[in-house]
Amino acid sequence: MNVEDHTRASTGLLLPSPQKAGRVLRVASLKEYMHDEESVSREHFNLEMLEAFWEFVCERQLIWHRRFVERKLPPWTDDPILKTTRFTNVYRELDPGTQYALREILETGFPIQDKIFNLMVYRLIGRVETFSVIGVQHVSSFDSSLLEKTLRFIRDVKEKPPFSGAYIVSTYLRMGSRDKVVNIARLFDELAKNFDEVSDRLLACRSAEEAFNELRSVYGFGTFLAYQVLVDLLYPLKINGGRPILPFSHNDWAIAGPGAQRGVKILLSGQTISKDLQVMRWLHEHQRAEFERLRVSFPYLHDQRGEPIPISLSNIENCLCEFYKYIKIQTGTGRGRRRFVAPEVDELITWLPNRSNLDRDHND
Repeated sequence: MNVEDHTRASTGLLLPSPQKAGRVLRVASLKEYMHDEESVSREHFNLEMLEAFWEFVCERQLIWHRRFVERKLPPWTDDPILKTTRFTNVYRELDPGTQYALREILETGFPIQDKIFNLMVYRLIGRVETFSVIGVQHVSSFDSSLLEKTLRFIRDVKEKPPFSGAYIVSTYLRMGSRDKVVNIARLFDELAKNFDEVSDRLLACRSAEEAFNELRSVYGFGTFLAYQVLVDLLYPLKINGGRPILPFSHNDWAIAGPGAQRGVKILLSGQTISKDLQVMRWLHEHQRAEFERLRVSFPYLHDQRGEPIPISLSNIENCLCEFYKYIKIQTGTGRGRRRFVAPEVDELITWLPNRSNLDRDHND
């Protein structure tokens, strides 16, 4: 599936404005996967915060809709926080970083092993600009010294950050150097040397959770990065006949990262204790009923048949993390790490998709 296929939609409209406000990482077990419908209900939630969550989710998606579908000029929202702070999209596949991974790595003719390896490189580095300079790597001919030289050139000569500022990239001191660039080059050198075994184990996994644990067992890939790579490997690919690299769905299983865990906690009422995965499943499974209850017309992406594409379980996890960030800013207990500045009008025209690109099947 190329990048245009992931941004194709025909969506409805809505006019809410979010304005309501008021806190262990763990791998979910297979028992959590076999969830009990009665384990979480609306009564377990702080209803004011639950409403605020759906309003946030809807307004964030409306920003994308106004910008790319309605082709409006900024501002795309009246919400002062959403207007000035960078939040990821409700549908992760709409984010520029994911679109890049789809186009340049996943929807290519490279062997599956190379695709997995490059996704791991790309997600750990976390910057499109850096990966564009590095280029796609082949496991069989991977040159860690060249990677190190390239990263040094970006940092020391171009004086640009080689790694993402969206999340913290570890220094990986176990690799023996105090220089992050050196350690990351060594990390991928070790990974490349053992990648036949790593990829074979990954491709033999029988569930999304098992695949996550396999990725997480690789040094340098903790919970956050392992889950990001897993989500990438579950996108249906046009080049693969509409099938993902791993034979699982984004709705099979998810793990709450630190931000999503905190997002779950502020949604629950009183001393309610519930497993994160159960809460995320409830939100995923009841999204349409919740939008109807709140009389919210959420602008879903639609498939070729005109059917709405629900917010996946993995995207619910991401929304919880972003919602927690939003509430921190709103209540003055934190601040946004990345500011958003709308581009100039003449720049908008160059990157807005054509309307014809929004009408084809999202899951083609």
